[in-house]
Amino acid sequence: MKEPLKKGLSYTLSVVVGIGLLGGVLYYVGWRGIFAHITALGAAGIAGVAGDVLLTIVAWILCWAVILRSYGITLSLSSITAARLSGYAVTYLTPTLYFGGEPIRALMVVGRTPAPATRIFATIVVERFLGGLGLVVFVLIGSFYALISPHVGMVEKRIVIIGVPFICFWIVVGLINFAGNFKWISRMIRLLRYPLPRWRKAFERAANKVSETEDEVYEAFTRHWKGTLLAFLIQTVATFFVYVRPQVFFHFSAHTTFSFPQLSLLFTLNIMLSFFLWITPGGLGTSEAALIGIYKLVGVGKEGAVAFSLMFKFIEIIFVVIGLAYLFNRGLGRISSRSTKHHS
Repeated sequence: MKEPLKKGLSYTLSVVVGIGLLGGVLYYVGWRGIFAHITALGAAGIAGVAGDVLLTIVAWILCWAVILRSYGITLSLSSITAARLSGYAVTYLTPTLYFGGEPIRALMVVGRTPAPATRIFATIVVERFLGGLGLVVFVLIGSFYALISPHVGMVEKRIVIIGVPFICFWIVVGLINFAGNFKWISRMIRLLRYPLPRWRKAFERAANKVSETEDEVYEAFTRHWKGTLLAFLIQTVATFFVYVRPQVFFHFSAHTTFSFPQLSLLFTLNIMLSFFLWITPGGLGTSEAALIGIYKLVGVGKEGAVAFSLMFKFIEIIFVVIGLAYLFNRGLGRISSRSTKHHS
């Protein structure tokens, strides 16, 4: 079976699975209860949810803009926004989390600036890496409360015990590698030429490009450290907006106030399960099913948990559609021409 056809079938299957799971969740929970929680938000609650998602995305855009500026890369805010939203849309719809749309984002701005492609990719790596660091700050706090809470079952605690060190390990490895410019990634690619000598030259070319990108990333921690620090603070603010989402929704829908330990617990378990359950576009179906169990820990019923997930998904889909519109109207032609030049 040809690779494009295989990927198409795989994606279609994930969509079907997601819709099926969501249908099962709606049948189990009951759509009337879910609809009641959403309507209970009122205009102010819907505005609060939309504002939270908007501020998160604005912070992401500003973070990348700061990194680009610190590297001396001048791009219009509209170009940065279009590329960031397009990458976000592809990542959101890809049944893997965090890195699906990053190459699309890079290809949409390469050529709009004299900066080399490796530098553009480096700014994206730095931005995603800072996002990981910001995530770890909140996850570590949440994992502490998850492990000491008597209301968290052993299954959830095992997920935290396995997942948190796993995530932290790779973040720390990445920090050491990039900050020290040890070039572990390019070295690993070069090692592949020995067991696979047939593609020796291809591995050499790939390793050279990755090495250039690693050099550029290293600059973020040395020459551009002030811009990197500012970008990290902005990225942390973006993570905070995600962290407070349960409070925003349930404040308006149920007049509920969560404690700091409860919010930390919800955030950590949600992040942990997202890494394992983002197997459908947008986590469709899988996230709703998982949140029923997670929110039960803080006394929220299954109707409220599913309503929370669907409401935020609805707002996020609006930005996904905007990103896809940017991609189809401005990006596909540029990406296609870049690909043609690369192969010619």
